[in-house]
Amino acid sequence: MKRKELISLIFVIPALAAIFALTLYPILRGIDISLTDKLLSYDKYSYIGLENYINILKDDMFWLALQHTAVITIISSIIILILSLALALLLNMKFPLRKFFRGILMIPWVVPSVVSVLIFRWIYNDYYGYINYILVKYHILDQAVNILADEKLAWLGVIIPIVWKEYPFAMLIFLASLQSIDKNLYEAAKIDGASRLQVFKEITLPLLKPAFVILGILEIIWMFSSFDTIFLLTRGGPDNSTITLSIYTYMQAFESTEFGYGSALATIMFLILFAVSIVYFIFVNRESWSKKTS
Repeated sequence: MKRKELISLIFVIPALAAIFALTLYPILRGIDISLTDKLLSYDKYSYIGLENYINILKDDMFWLALQHTAVITIISSIIILILSLALALLLNMKFPLRKFFRGILMIPWVVPSVVSVLIFRWIYNDYYGYINYILVKYHILDQAVNILADEKLAWLGVIIPIVWKEYPFAMLIFLASLQSIDKNLYEAAKIDGASRLQVFKEITLPLLKPAFVILGILEIIWMFSSFDTIFLLTRGGPDNSTITLSIYTYMQAFESTEFGYGSALATIMFLILFAVSIVYFIFVNRESWSKKTS
């Protein structure tokens, strides 16, 4: 090994050690515990092989949580992408106070999850919440309703703060993508007499495709593993109507103290997200390669 390569390796070793300590070791340790009957409150445990995974496949609550997770992931991701694109298109136009509105629309992204949850719990409250006050005042509702306590409306109460918290990042990416589009394309389309709808359909949307795909995959990863907002709002209730895979994993590992079973659930979540992440990296590498060869 050459001296220069040896020096490079020495500098890389601390980073590799940090990656192993903070990422690989917890993953491997979690997989190891998932093969045991370990309880959170006891040190002694024994290896039981794939028994936890077999029991998970027979667990109705697991399938319910997985279904809820898929639903909230798909619905939230679609709403976030549509809303953020619409706002990005507006912010890409020239109008007074444009920079001010850009700053205002980024606020939800920097607000801590706990604070945003408290805001929405206050808004939803059936005694002093502002939404109920408006709906009752204008006779839209006969009486106040706490949507977080209603099985049919709880999902709406959960999705709104999730979208509110997550849309600014996607909006920022879309806005950057819009501003990177060559303005000459729009000028040529205008000369050819293309309408705004045609310009959007034939120029803007195709050039935003990479941003759409990357953001879509990222939102799926983030929404699938989302925990804090839903847990703080409903803790999976009422009557497990908003329970997701991440919340069910937490409940099994820390509330029921079945750490082995909870680790098996976490491992299944990891494998699903790992598969989606591979798709993400394949697409990113393909886009990078196509740019280099074009």
